[in-house]
Amino acid sequence: MITGALLAAGVFLTVAAVLLDVRQDAWDRVRDASANLTLAVERDLSSEIRAIDLTLRAVAGLMARTGFEHSSADLREALVLERLSSSRYLDAVVILDEHGDAMFDTRQHILPTTVNFSEQDVFAAHRDRPDVGLFISAPYPSRLVDRLWTIGVSRRLSYPNGNFAGVVLAAVQVQDLQAAFEGMRLGSRGTMTLIREDGVVLARNPADARLLGRDLGSAGPVRQMQLARSGQFLAVAAIDGVERFYTYRHLDGAPLIFNVALAVSDIYDSWWRKAALISGLTGILVIAMLTMVIRLHRELARRKDAELATRRSETSFRLLAENSSDMVSHIDLVGRRLYVSPAAAEIFARPLEELMGRAALDDVAPEDRTFVQNSFRRLWRGERTITFEARILRPDGEQVWIEASARPLLNDATGKPEGYVTVARDVTDRKLAEARLTALARTDALTDLANRRVFDEALDREWHRARRNEAPLSLLLIDADRFKLFNDSYGHLAGDACLQRLADAAAEIGRRPADVVARYGGEEFAILLPKTGAADAGLLAEGLRAHIETLALPHEANPPAGVVTVSIGVATACPWPAPDCTPVALVAAADASLYRAKQSGRNRVVAAPDTVPMGSVR
Repeated sequence: MITGALLAAGVFLTVAAVLLDVRQDAWDRVRDASANLTLAVERDLSSEIRAIDLTLRAVAGLMARTGFEHSSADLREALVLERLSSSRYLDAVVILDEHGDAMFDTRQHILPTTVNFSEQDVFAAHRDRPDVGLFISAPYPSRLVDRLWTIGVSRRLSYPNGNFAGVVLAAVQVQDLQAAFEGMRLGSRGTMTLIREDGVVLARNPADARLLGRDLGSAGPVRQMQLARSGQFLAVAAIDGVERFYTYRHLDGAPLIFNVALAVSDIYDSWWRKAALISGLTGILVIAMLTMVIRLHRELARRKDAELATRRSETSFRLLAENSSDMVSHIDLVGRRLYVSPAAAEIFARPLEELMGRAALDDVAPEDRTFVQNSFRRLWRGERTITFEARILRPDGEQVWIEASARPLLNDATGKPEGYVTVARDVTDRKLAEARLTALARTDALTDLANRRVFDEALDREWHRARRNEAPLSLLLIDADRFKLFNDSYGHLAGDACLQRLADAAAEIGRRPADVVARYGGEEFAILLPKTGAADAGLLAEGLRAHIETLALPHEANPPAGVVTVSIGVATACPWPAPDCTPVALVAAADASLYRAKQSGRNRVVAAPDTVPMGSVR
């Protein structure tokens, strides 16, 4: 009896320990899977929000420079539509004037009726607070597109004096966000939710229109998520009273929180079924006093199941890695690749066999190697995740931009990294788009000349250089004669074509690397000529004036020439004798000369009588 009791007690304790271990394993797997899923979705959403914000900034900058109200509808549509492809969630860009009226929508050439947004938070937030920055609205039924639920992402528009000029609004359809969440296996009562940091629900899986826009800011789970940038915790949902395991992350660069919430009952559902089965068998074993052989058989069966689960887990990982467009790599501590997924062959333009065992830094462009190496050193010093962008060098010499994130593989005993896992994707197209937007921000859209902002920067730079080198600096201000009458007579399209011809002629004058030819405003151009004295500047100005007259562009409202002509004001500065003098003096002198040229009959060059400040040109 004593032996039987001890045997029964041993069987009972062994089975209890196994069940607790399996229960903990189930919990650990769910915790890690939830963290990885949340990280992946958060990075995707953060990237898309950054792309949308970049579009809003570009459109706002474009309006600040050129003023949309002065551009044709076709030109406005082309300038905005070329940015819509930057995000798969960006449905449209809408521009609201200072009263909240929609004056432009990329989904239609001309708005059929006036739609006013003045009462919506997406407009009122910017109108009432100049410092809002990027604002994300609560979901609302769109009045422009079939009452579809829409989220507005917006930025403020300002007049040059800083006053409120309206809002540029990116429309994101809720159904597109929810479609991205579909297909995720979350159990019968699991959820994925995107909320604002104040608790307003923006999107949810499973979808429930009744919850869109609902404020959960006072609910316990939301208050918990507001305490840190990321984390995991157990809580009872305020919506349906279900206890769930929450994994959340705040989006980078946006006031949003994404969370995955798995019902505790779903997490342990399989475990309860196994526990019931094993407990029943254990009861039979205890009652029947089975031999140690049966105990051993159960233990072996348990181990076999555990090994099978491990193999299945590894198989699932490889299946995901080998069918993903992102490249997954396992790198050892000296930087050699121990594993790369098939996507690496396309990114690096090398066979997988060549990449295996190869040092990862060998494929990084020389100018980025130190940066990448220092990034991985941060993992060794204790950081758990790094994200960086770098250029890689293909065998044919082509450089490709990648965006990568890396995590350390830690030794359980020492806590030190034993290697690294990286996930990378090709972002070359995005980098090229960013470069194009940067160039557009510094170029006049009509003439392809430098814009006023670039001219002001160059004037300040060359003024200080002229002072250091004691060299003269000349400025030509060119204005088309009677250009308003030209537009009235021939139309604005002809006026644009005329300005392009004048810009080409001006560009021929400023051909040296340091010369700057810019559209100064309207029909006025500026040419900045470093290391050019007054005499040479006057000759260049007269040559430009004569060349434009010989173009013989008809302008009957410009007597006596009857063709397009220009008036040019010339000024030369010697900055070094007067340290207190500023570039404004040079612009003022050239502008005064231009005024005299206009007053004295047009179609002529007038130079300032003296250099600015007074002094000899060396």
